[in-house]
Amino acid sequence: MRRIGMPAPRFRTPALLAGTLTYLASTQFTGRWTAICFLPYLGIMEPDFVDRQANTLKQLDTTLLIVSSGTRPLHRVWIDHPTKPRTPLLYDPVNRLHRSFGVVVAQMPVRCQTFLIDRAGLLRFHLIHDFTDRGLAAIQEILTMSQIKDSKGVTAKRSEHDADHEAITASSEVEACEARRLSAQLDSDADEFLSCTIDD
Repeated sequence: MRRIGMPAPRFRTPALLAGTLTYLASTQFTGRWTAICFLPYLGIMEPDFVDRQANTLKQLDTTLLIVSSGTRPLHRVWIDHPTKPRTPLLYDPVNRLHRSFGVVVAQMPVRCQTFLIDRAGLLRFHLIHDFTDRGLAAIQEILTMSQIKDSKGVTAKRSEHDADHEAITASSEVEACEARRLSAQLDSDADEFLSCTIDD
């Protein structure tokens, strides 16, 4: 299991995207926040509900990915549903993704486990919660706080960089002024020398 602050596991896995089978890779989400939610079983998921949650996270520049713990092919799980989720559903038949994140596949339904990955691809948070409005609202709150903290860190670094740049600029201006003064002094000395030579 990767620890918080370490690079998140990379993956390329089958997925159901808007009713179409495809492959999704972790590299496709580089530069965005990602919330990977491991569901104990798909029976607790309603397409409209999960799409609504995904749209809310999208407003926070975050992509929601749902990981299925079952072995039944995803397209067969949803074949009888009149509506299919637009949110990406990752298929993990041999539990490789589960093992990478340290998630144990339970025989009985348990709570969800969600991992938050930042824009740099680092694991930032691990939350165990219910697949409800309240449980997913906690993820949104953590995301908001983390992004505010990150933005403040970037601002502080920019301020420090600007201060260094201003100090370098001021130093350069002082050096330039000193160089002009020295050059003027040399020109003055040269004129005086020439003047003395001509007088002699």
